Order: sequence, then structure tokens, then C-alpha cells
Amino acid sequence: MILSFIHSGYYRLCMKNTMFAGILIALFFSSCQQNETDYAALLYGTWVNTMVDGDSILTDASYVLEFKLDQTELYASGFQLNDSNKTWLENTSYTYSVDDNIITIDGVDVLDKEYHMEFVIQSLDNDNLTYTVRQFLIDGVTCQDSKTYTCKRAENNDWDLFEGIWYGHCTTIGTTDTLYHYWKYNADSTYLYYYQNTNSEWVCKSDNEGRYFLYGDLFVSNYSNDLLSGGTGKAYECWSFVTDGLTMTWTGRRADGIVTYSMEKVSDAPTVVL
Repeated sequence: MILSFIHSGYYRLCMKNTMFAGILIALFFSSCQQNETDYAALLYGTWVNTMVDGDSILTDASYVLEFKLDQTELYASGFQLNDSNKTWLENTSYTYSVDDNIITIDGVDVLDKEYHMEFVIQSLDNDNLTYTVRQFLIDGVTCQDSKTYTCKRAENNDWDLFEGIWYGHCTTIGTTDTLYHYWKYNADSTYLYYYQNTNSEWVCKSDNEGRYFLYGDLFVSNYSNDLLSGGTGKAYECWSFVTDGLTMTWTGRRADGIVTYSMEKVSDAPTVVL
């Protein structure tokens, strides 16, 4: 009887331990499944680089990555074409794949250079992507890169709010650009720029490059033959912008400080001299 009781108690104890172990194993695997990140799903969308090694970049140094559902990737950035010409270009000649936390990208850039890139995702959520470079090859040659890149997701390209005619000026303290300007942004991503000549007459700049891009709150403008600096050739500028459709503010982090513009939407462009 005593032996039977001992065996019965031992059995119940073993059963309890087995059930407890089973619960722990179930909780462990459930926790693993809950913590497993679907990087491929989170990566889909448009990302704008904002920081390198934890420091904010110059706005003109921004680049854009757009990962599409068909496994193609758009890369947009400013390109130095030669000593006197640089321009912002978009390129969709890339494909990508995601394996766990590794992004592999292959393609040919706008200068016909062949790229192979492997990025290691350090963190990724709905708003931010941080990655390092495991491998970076250009035409088969390895380029060393130990930096950490942080990008923010670009949401809501407000083309409807951005389109129209804007009248404003540079609001940076101490600026030499004190005159007002007009900009007309069209639905087809072209734009017109108006300035006043030495006779205070309005002129529509005929040799303007005339193309703009929007990525969330990043606005990029291609232009040529800068009036303020007197520089010739193609150029581009990147700005962070905020607009409610009636007023708009541009902010740019430049090498010599922060530059700002403020403007309001108007109904008509100025009457120009022929």
C-alpha cells in the first residue's frame, strides 16, 4: 500500500512536471514567433536617408530607396555628372531580395556602373530603417563602407497640396537673397520660376531645368544656371518642406548652416516682360 502510494505520488509529480515543461516550451516558441520580424513586409515602401553614424546629414546629401512589391527597387540621388553639372536622377534598374535581415540589391546605375550590395538590417519598424553594409561592389570592385545608415519612411506625397503658384522669399537671417520669387509647380512634375530683373520687371527663367520630385516631406528641385551664385550648368537642391496647401516652408541643412524659405499660395503668376 505504501509503495503504491509512493508510485502514485511520483506519477502525479512527473505528470505535473511534464505539463509544466510543455507549457514552458509552448510559451518559448510562441514568444519566438511573436518576436520574429517580417522584414520583407516592413521594407516595402519608400525610405529617405536622414542620418549617417547617428548624425543628421546635409539635406542635399539625401538619397531615396523605394522597395516595390515586384522585387524591383528605385534609387534616387544627386549625381555629379562632371565638374560643372550635377542633377537629381531616379533609377529603377535594380532588383532586390530579403533573406532574414539581409537585403541584397543588384543593378546598373545611371552612369552604367554595375552594383552588388548587401545590407544588414540593424533595426526596422513602420517608421525607421537602420542598416550597415556587409558587401558593396561596383563593377566587381569591393568598396569598404563601415558606416551605419538611418532612413525614415516617406509617407503621403502631397502632390495636390504642392501643386500651384507660390510667392515667397528666403527667410534665413543675414541672407543676401532678399527679393521675392514666384514658383509654379505643375501636375506633370515640371515647374516655372519667376524673378525680378534689375528694372524690377518679372521674368520667367527660360533656361531653367524645370523638374521636381516629392518623397514624403522631401522636395527636390533640378535647375540650371543659378542666378544668385552666377554658377552655370545643371544643379539641384533638396529641401524638407511643410505645407497646408496655403502656406509652405522649406528648410535645408547646408554646410554653412540652416536655410529657410517661406511662401504662400497665390492665384496667378506675375505678368512677365517678353
